[in-house]
Amino acid sequence: MRVLFVDNLLFEGTAQAPAFDLQPHLGLMSLVAVARQHGHDASIFDPKFAVASGELSWDPGLYEHAARLIVRRGPDVVGFTALGCNFHCVVQIASALRGLRPDLPIVLGGPHATILDREILEAFPIFSAIARHEAETTLVLVLDALGTGRMADVPGISWRRADGAVVRNPGTPTIDELDELPVPAFDCHEAMAASPTMRVEAGRGCPFSCTFCSTAPFFGRSYRLKSADRIVAELDLLHDRYGASDFKLNHDLFTVNRRKVLAFCEAASDRAYSWSCSARVDCVDRELLEAMAGAGCRSIYFGIETGSARMQELSRKRLGLDLVAPTLDVTAMLGLQTTTSFIIGYPEETCDDRAATITLAGQLHRRLLNTSQLHVLSPEPGTALLARYGDTLRFDGSRCGFNLPRFTASDDILIAQNPKLFVTHYYYPTCVDHRVNVTATALWQQLSTIRKNGFNYLLDRCGGNLDRLLARATDWWLAQAKPNATPAAGALADWAIATFGDAAPIVSMLRHSFAAQACPSGCTPLPRGLGSIAGPALADGVSILRDCHDPSSLGFQLEAESNVDLAHLVVLRATGRQGATTYQVDRLTADLLIAAADPSGSSMLGLLDPQDLAQLQGLGIVVCAEGHAVTA
Repeated sequence: MRVLFVDNLLFEGTAQAPAFDLQPHLGLMSLVAVARQHGHDASIFDPKFAVASGELSWDPGLYEHAARLIVRRGPDVVGFTALGCNFHCVVQIASALRGLRPDLPIVLGGPHATILDREILEAFPIFSAIARHEAETTLVLVLDALGTGRMADVPGISWRRADGAVVRNPGTPTIDELDELPVPAFDCHEAMAASPTMRVEAGRGCPFSCTFCSTAPFFGRSYRLKSADRIVAELDLLHDRYGASDFKLNHDLFTVNRRKVLAFCEAASDRAYSWSCSARVDCVDRELLEAMAGAGCRSIYFGIETGSARMQELSRKRLGLDLVAPTLDVTAMLGLQTTTSFIIGYPEETCDDRAATITLAGQLHRRLLNTSQLHVLSPEPGTALLARYGDTLRFDGSRCGFNLPRFTASDDILIAQNPKLFVTHYYYPTCVDHRVNVTATALWQQLSTIRKNGFNYLLDRCGGNLDRLLARATDWWLAQAKPNATPAAGALADWAIATFGDAAPIVSMLRHSFAAQACPSGCTPLPRGLGSIAGPALADGVSILRDCHDPSSLGFQLEAESNVDLAHLVVLRATGRQGATTYQVDRLTADLLIAAADPSGSSMLGLLDPQDLAQLQGLGIVVCAEGHAVTA
């Protein structure tokens, strides 16, 4: 049987300038390996890769286009995985697919489908069955049953009988010994060879009971780690096959089993690999961190979630906040990069709780080797929080978090008619207006990317308090923004201009920083697709900054006044591991480059002196066609 799995369409950045983390879905690669082990022809269709490569449109035609690409693969059965943030996309593509292939079996899996299986099947007849929880043990049984019709014999699935009735077979499939699984089918993803950092599944499950998280409900609160030998064997395989030496060990809480982590560190210590992981600050200590650093660990993600002791208890995160700073002291001493993640927008949150969270995020972000994240809480199915406050949810049409854009009016209808199934698009009413939280986190995403001295400068100008800084920037944005608009890229620079004046060095720093960022770290930018243009044209990733301090001359000294002259800069944005490059040009060249930024104005480059044009072409700023069509 030819089985095609469809990966999640997830993105970062903004809807207008999306970026895609092209790392393959580890769970799907595991399922492909299982299917192949039993003689099936299995592969993955990744819509992220299809959009990033230009094969799939990022517009209202996406759903129909994706369905046609899937049909072109000639599958006998299609398996979708879904998260809440992209479930409307899965429904729409599956609907279009059903229209093209009415008799094609369409199976659904993943956390969202596991928790809402009955409701999904009752609402959407397009799905033939749902494989709940960890599907490696049931996949082959499902494939056999699709051919024989004996769905009642498969444990842990939900399915629709011929008369339309939904049946929920008992069972909670889990894999107790992860080492018994076949090695994931790393070869089935087109982006593997191009990935600077490769992901490896280290384990599954979470033993904790945070009220806002659906990880534990999906995995049945069963915490498991692969053995040290198995993890290292997968690292070695990826190193030998693709030359990889930098890895992300996928597990929500890698360090819970201290003994197994130490065993992994010992097994990996003679490799020249670097790796990252996720942990809790109360599940590490100095000895463990030293062993991890010695074995190649270079980065750790810590979910702190709230800076309020009261909210730590109410959310059942139950971290001792007094452990955070000492833990980061140790990681910094060892040279480890860290990320500390925070959430605002809990329904029980007071304004004091919210301020404590944002303030702590700012304090930790001052640290040279730490980056703070700030998110708006997204309601998740299967959580204790939703069970208690689900009847308070509201919807205002704004997109926040990782929710995929709503491309069509039918998306809005789907979400409005099925709030339980599309709950991540809703929000909990809190102590502040939802739009304030959405704006504050969007501005924080911009602020968190600038150099530390710029961040510290802005923070100090607001009394050293991030809550105060974001409040000022948010108030400014909301006073002049359209309803439901989120801050565009560079909005923080506009606020700085209004606050400090357009000649302030901090403004130049912000403008240069945003121009230099092609996309979030580790992601691939969406091609602009300007089409064919005769004559010279600007290359992708070029920004022209007029009347801006040159960072090489200024050194980003951010005193209120600077004697350094303003210049006209061309910035080639950072791509992958290649940093941004900046050049000074004269005013006329800057004017012509700005005119050429419009596709219809590309011929303006013909006014440049041939030597200047050749130099800009050599620098990669201009694509010179010499009379032939060029795609920028």
